[in-house]
Amino acid sequence: MALRLAWVGTYVQTQHDDHDDVEGRGPIDIVHDQQLLVGEVRAFAAVGLTRRFSASLMVPVRVVDTSIRYLDRAGAEVMLARPDLHHRNEVVSGIADPMLLGSASLTAGAWRVTARAGITIPIGRTEENPFALGDLGLRHQHIQLGTGTVNPVVAAEAARAWGMWRFGTYALSQQVVYDNAKGYRAGDRYAAGVALQRRLGAAWSVRGGIDALGESPERWGGAVPTDDGNRGRFDLIFGAGATWAASRRVGIDLAVKVPAITHAVGGQLAIPAIVEVGASWSFGGKRAAAGHHHDDDHDDDHDHGHGHDRVVEHVDAAGLDVADVGRPGEAVELVPVPGKLTIFDFWAAWCEPCKKLEPALVELARAHPQLVAIRRIDAADWDSAAVAQHLTPKGFGLPHVKVFDGRGVLVLERSSDASGLDKLIADIRALVPAK
Repeated sequence: MALRLAWVGTYVQTQHDDHDDVEGRGPIDIVHDQQLLVGEVRAFAAVGLTRRFSASLMVPVRVVDTSIRYLDRAGAEVMLARPDLHHRNEVVSGIADPMLLGSASLTAGAWRVTARAGITIPIGRTEENPFALGDLGLRHQHIQLGTGTVNPVVAAEAARAWGMWRFGTYALSQQVVYDNAKGYRAGDRYAAGVALQRRLGAAWSVRGGIDALGESPERWGGAVPTDDGNRGRFDLIFGAGATWAASRRVGIDLAVKVPAITHAVGGQLAIPAIVEVGASWSFGGKRAAAGHHHDDDHDDDHDHGHGHDRVVEHVDAAGLDVADVGRPGEAVELVPVPGKLTIFDFWAAWCEPCKKLEPALVELARAHPQLVAIRRIDAADWDSAAVAQHLTPKGFGLPHVKVFDGRGVLVLERSSDASGLDKLIADIRALVPAK
């Protein structure tokens, strides 16, 4: 199981035109000049259901601190006859719509592919139609904390690691398919991006990437608003971040994203930067802390960890020379046992052929307890330091073995799929010295 807590924040300035009654001047053309400090705390939990399937829940709590000025066409600040009608200097806060997702992952060669599907849960507060209330001269609110509807979400991710590098890409879509009870239909949301990550030793990694984000117009009673609200937008954002693995179960993450292209229909929207600070914990198995996420103000914190079930049940090897080497994912030195055939078994909890190879190796050690030693190395994930050091430089996969004779000389190194395990086991057995 993995838990993650993140804070995402940004500053937004937006303007739109209006015609309103100004003190001492009557009805004139004005500009609403609004500044918003937007912060969101996201609590994320994921649990492995099987070695391939997992479920996750993200609960956001949003805080919007807004201030407003009204300007005439010359840029001078004016006072409205009804100053609190449209906007106010206020703080709006509450739980936004949680997202519940199920995921399925598979490994295809060096690629790790994950598909996700789920729904948003409509518990975030929604307001009455602000445009209808405005037309009646009544106080209204444009900031929505939720959508008021159950919205389907689909996403896909793919990642590939080589050496100390990792490349990842993702796409996500949240569709709003009906109006809520107040006649509001939020805009559909889209996100896609790529990221390149570089591991710096065992504890640090850095990354950079590009995200493309889009949102279709909101609708009230089937109509798109013409003077305020979301009328469609697109953002192209460049980002950079760093992750520190404080321990094998705890990761700390910092990311900064800067919009390169922003297009908002009907208004001028300026977002100088998006900042995220996060921490993640994993427990219930041997999984090392994950640290690669593509979080931003749009994508609802879909997790890019692999979601593997890390609860491991090894074959009983009591009394045999069988031991685990290093922490999960750690790059370790391979030290053969003098005088014994030493088999270094690289495995991962999500690797199905690994589960078939281990019993055969343990049986070999049981048959030759004075001659055979087994050292297990948990590769954890394709972007781990263990994989970067021992597998990806030569294009090896999992399961993988390195076999040293009693003098410490490498006599066999090979990866295998399920169809080649019998041949691999036979070749290892042939290396056992005669008694």
